[in-house]
Amino acid sequence: MGKLTKILIVSVLVLAAAGAGAFFFLGKNAEGSEEKEKQPSAEELAAMSIDTDVITTNLASPNFGIVQFNILLDSEKTKEEAEKRTPEVRAAIISTVAGFTKDELVGQEGITALEEELKAKLADIMQTGKVERVLVTEFKVQ
Repeated sequence: MGKLTKILIVSVLVLAAAGAGAFFFLGKNAEGSEEKEKQPSAEELAAMSIDTDVITTNLASPNFGIVQFNILLDSEKTKEEAEKRTPEVRAAIISTVAGFTKDELVGQEGITALEEELKAKLADIMQTGKVERVLVTEFKVQ
């Protein structure tokens, strides 16, 4: 074999290996990003979430708040547990809201702080599964 033929064969093999590696790498990223981008359907969200009753409670300041939450859980089994623990969930909501003053609940930061603190308290209550998200669906402070 000539020197030119050897160089040509090595070049083709290197290009083929690089192409196969790029295809493998890019193909794997495309699959992973599809899984991340896949959002649960409305039916799946409804099957794994609960809406609380409208709850009125005093705040740490001389005001009161009227709140309602949507709690998204990681599975239907966790939802069943949360429904069985309704009194504990209500108590956690009341104690969490009552710990805030009117000024602390003003604005987006106040709502986010309330959601995060309630999520942490509910996570302590739940024995199976986890709380994915807590959303304030009704909110009034007077």
